[in-house]
Amino acid sequence: HLKIWQEMDRLGYDGVGLNEHHTTPHGMITSPNMMAAVGARHTKNLKFFILGELLPLHNPVRIAEEIAMADCLSRGRIWPGFARGNPREYRAYNIPMSESRSRFEEAFEIIMKAWTEEMFTHEGRHWSFKDVAICTRPYQQPLPPMWVPFAGSRETIEWAGRRNVHAVIPENKRGLIED
Repeated sequence: HLKIWQEMDRLGYDGVGLNEHHTTPHGMITSPNMMAAVGARHTKNLKFFILGELLPLHNPVRIAEEIAMADCLSRGRIWPGFARGNPREYRAYNIPMSESRSRFEEAFEIIMKAWTEEMFTHEGRHWSFKDVAICTRPYQQPLPPMWVPFAGSRETIEWAGRRNVHAVIPENKRGLIED
């Protein structure tokens, strides 16, 4: 990937998208944050769009720290995106698919606290943290531009709109853009 990204950077491309998937042929990147951090160290201008980090499957404090670190290493060229994943990934991680939306929304809330509060406490359904302060904040302040890819869930469209999170909409989904 590095040689391709360096050439894209040299040619003036805006950015490259990285997605996270596990145990599926949909993607070969299991850690888009790691790939973005490495890519950022070998390019000067190329942005790294993480489309998306599978929030329900991971510890949200760690995700907040990793994205912030990659954003600092890149001097503001990380554009994080957050996604829910597919059923196969939930089975592999032994997480009930029925918890997907609640875990996603709670993880996002925790990441926002980690990036915007000096110290935070969170008591939720899936995660609990007491007096947590992350040392590395995103380079882009107050927050990096954030994305959420979705394939048609009206709930996700409304969730993204309420939080001013950019939408990544597949072109081939009839009616989705209208919604």
